[in-house]
Amino acid sequence: MRLAEVRYLGEMSDLMEYSAGMKKQFTATGYVVNEDRTRMLMIFHKTLRCWLPPGGHVDPDEYPGDAAVREVFEETGVHARHAGAHTMALTLDDPTEVQLPTPFAMSAQLIPESHKDVEHIHMDAMYLLVAEDDAELIVLESEVQDVRWFTKNEVLQQAETKDSVRTFAQKQLIEA
Repeated sequence: MRLAEVRYLGEMSDLMEYSAGMKKQFTATGYVVNEDRTRMLMIFHKTLRCWLPPGGHVDPDEYPGDAAVREVFEETGVHARHAGAHTMALTLDDPTEVQLPTPFAMSAQLIPESHKDVEHIHMDAMYLLVAEDDAELIVLESEVQDVRWFTKNEVLQQAETKDSVRTFAQKQLIEA
């Protein structure tokens, strides 16, 4: 089954069944909003040719939440921080255990075969991050073509983005 066929399956269970035994990689995405939640930060991804929140692979020696913050900085030059509390605060008396920032969502994404890698799955942890929207934006030219802040309406009307990004904007951004 190829990527075009999977797009029409419509159910996550089909993708999960299809990808059983397939190579999987952890990724983290930073959905960065400004303090008043009227704008979100996005990159124009060179390879995927669309506007997306910054993100990338989780390195073997880092936590997923830290990877999201790192990827935002590497791809945009913006210093972001985790927003809000954990979904459920745990009582942890053991000093060898700590609660990590909780992603607001996770997804599995089928990545097609390329000259770099075989077809595989990205297991993406999506984090809500906050940053000042007046910081200078820097473009990581090896992966990113452009960086900019979008209002809710701009995201909703953007043809070159994913449905998941529009859903986030619809639910999380406030109209200015």
